[in-house]
Amino acid sequence: MKKLLLLFTILYSTTAFSQSQIDLLFRCEKILAEGDTARALDAFKETLRFYPQSFSAALRLSEINFSKRDYFLALQYCNIALDITDNFITEQESALAKLGFAPEEAKAQIKFFQDQAYMHHLKGMIRIEQERYLDAEFEFRRSINLDSTVMQVYIDLAKLLALQGRFSDAKKELKYSITLDSTSTKAKTQLATLHYQLKEVDSAIFYYQIVRENNPNNKWPYYYLGNIYAEQKKHADAISNFESYLKLDSASEEVLYRKAVEHIELAQWEKALKEWNKVVAINPDNSEAWRNKGLTNFQLEAYDSAIIDFSQALKLEPEQAYTQINRGYSYYLIGEPKMALQDIDQGLALVPKYYLGYYFRALVYRQLRKKKKACADLKTAVSLGMKDEEIDKDLLSKCY
Repeated sequence: MKKLLLLFTILYSTTAFSQSQIDLLFRCEKILAEGDTARALDAFKETLRFYPQSFSAALRLSEINFSKRDYFLALQYCNIALDITDNFITEQESALAKLGFAPEEAKAQIKFFQDQAYMHHLKGMIRIEQERYLDAEFEFRRSINLDSTVMQVYIDLAKLLALQGRFSDAKKELKYSITLDSTSTKAKTQLATLHYQLKEVDSAIFYYQIVRENNPNNKWPYYYLGNIYAEQKKHADAISNFESYLKLDSASEEVLYRKAVEHIELAQWEKALKEWNKVVAINPDNSEAWRNKGLTNFQLEAYDSAIIDFSQALKLEPEQAYTQINRGYSYYLIGEPKMALQDIDQGLALVPKYYLGYYFRALVYRQLRKKKKACADLKTAVSLGMKDEEIDKDLLSKCY
């Protein structure tokens, strides 16, 4: 919208301003396109000083200050832009009246209302950042009154209403905005997300599926549907949607992580391991991924690999008590009781009521032929809640 608006304002400015103003505006836009915001601000200010009726300069100054979070200045330039369009409208109304147009006919001929609608929309966004929500709603509705064809205004108004807990009104605005452009997925996505936030899962799925069908290359419906199906324990459906997302964005650490978790839920350990390998390749500092990769290797009875993974997780987060205990148990399983005992001791110091830790240490003590200590830890594990059916029968018979 901004590019179209800028083009429009430049075109109608040619009748009122000299060529030098257009040259200045193009220079300003070039600086802005190069990413030098500070110089662009100065350039647009210079243009506005030379040409106080330059709507384009006032517009850009309000947008740049908004992006810089200087809401006071952004609001001031919005008001300047609105004053400029008011002057144009007054001049054009007078000119059209001289040509014999009736007031309503004259209004229909004036093209500046779209510019005013845009500025009120921007003022609404500024007011939201200032947490002045009633003022924001007022600006959005003024924008709609001036130009009722812009879908984004309804979407932003709906977000504002939802923020205030006015969910029925928000849905109403979104449903109306959908009628403006049935091919667009923006409002449908927002409506689906609103239903999801309200735990209206069936409606959320309905709209996400419509968005997915309308635009198969939009990755977000797959993301949200994957999350919904994961919550519903429909793990195969969740995986399917995450796979579709990853076809569009294969480097998403979060979605790869979520997909790995779903494979674990289905006990698909080898598939989960492939996803964990991708996650840690993207982000080697993801300690939770290393921990889960270790647990997955543990389930595959690849204890040496599990130890490597647990070690990497502990390198990143040394205070992971359960990871330390799991590494200790892995050492026990490969016949390294001294290493196992060291890890489990350190882990239990952090979580002294973890009964599995005492049970694992009891197994280690048995491996070290320290029956008395083994039985003492086993009794502690039982006192903390461990069930007899969970205990190794040989150890149980020796201690009870």
